[in-house]
Amino acid sequence: MTSLVGQDSVWKECMKQMDTQSHILLTGPPGCGKTTLIQEWLATYATHKGCPHGDRWGREITEDCYWLGPDQDRGIQTIRGQLSLFIRQMAPKKGMCRWVVIDDVDTFPHISQQALRRPMESYSHITRFFFIGTSEEDLIPALRSRCIHIPMNTVHMECEKEAFMNKLSMAPEQITHEMWMWIHSVSANNMSDMVRLLLLIRDVHHTLQQDITMSRVQLLCSSPFYLDFIPLLHAMTSNNVVKAIQQVIHIWKRGYAYEDIIESFQMIHQLFGNNEVKENVLIHQFLIHAWISYCKGNTSILALQNVIYTILTKAPKVPKAVGAMPKAVGAMPKAVGAMPKDEPKGVEEPKVAGAVPKAPKVPKAAEMFAAYVTPQDRMT
Repeated sequence: MTSLVGQDSVWKECMKQMDTQSHILLTGPPGCGKTTLIQEWLATYATHKGCPHGDRWGREITEDCYWLGPDQDRGIQTIRGQLSLFIRQMAPKKGMCRWVVIDDVDTFPHISQQALRRPMESYSHITRFFFIGTSEEDLIPALRSRCIHIPMNTVHMECEKEAFMNKLSMAPEQITHEMWMWIHSVSANNMSDMVRLLLLIRDVHHTLQQDITMSRVQLLCSSPFYLDFIPLLHAMTSNNVVKAIQQVIHIWKRGYAYEDIIESFQMIHQLFGNNEVKENVLIHQFLIHAWISYCKGNTSILALQNVIYTILTKAPKVPKAVGAMPKAVGAMPKAVGAMPKDEPKGVEEPKVAGAVPKAPKVPKAAEMFAAYVTPQDRMT
């Protein structure tokens, strides 16, 4: 039987396909235990057929089981090259098949899936396929029609507390309802994360020989562990290179991987960072350069230290125009807002940049008439 909670019927359905020539498609949400179930089933298959090293099936590439995960090259050249040679090899003994396990088929290229159509049909008597995905639609119709679809059961973890505790050899009363709901909320309904957290709590309890308390559960299940990353955030924002590098080394020693440090630091900055332009520019530059280094394959602690040193020693200067708008934009000149008042004659009006020019003065009617009257007309 499987070690997974609530998946006994799925296990039985897989066992029915053990001696057939059909291919299998196993689907379910992330973290529900698909990979674990397949590894346990392949180990049972190898033991049933009398094949040695069955515990390695589904975990690495062996003589009789080809594992193709998302971290491997799954392009058309791999399918037509290495995988094609594996599929064509004869089975080690009568009544036994070789297995090809393709995990995360949602990221499996369609052109590579197309290349599997003929091999799956022509060599199903010696090689069978096990696909793992989140949905039946992950496979193209040509491959989907050649597979037996087995969906994983939906497990309501808030109702399966006793079953989980029994699987992990823990007494149900050790974890209160409040603790259980906290662990459930942190794991976000992910069974794999749930089991890892429970194992962590169990191991800490056995090591310290102390009662399991709510405060300890919250401390162990904090994701990410903010006490590790807040000092790094303070060191980065204060441009303290030495302290930032020391804190990164401390985090690395606690077992965090390169990508875990970046993702956790980004979350900590969103939760506890100041909403200042200068700080945001600095942190985002660090995150961008760190991910670029990760994509290039530089995932060591030295690569992360180099990114921190480069960013903090060459901190970006934020132009003033970014922080505040110029005054001329915020308020219009007075000459535009209001027309200038009439000034005494003979006083020259000062020139104002951008001001509207005054309209020419119109002479009065009496002045116009006096300009056309001659001296002789005045005498008459």
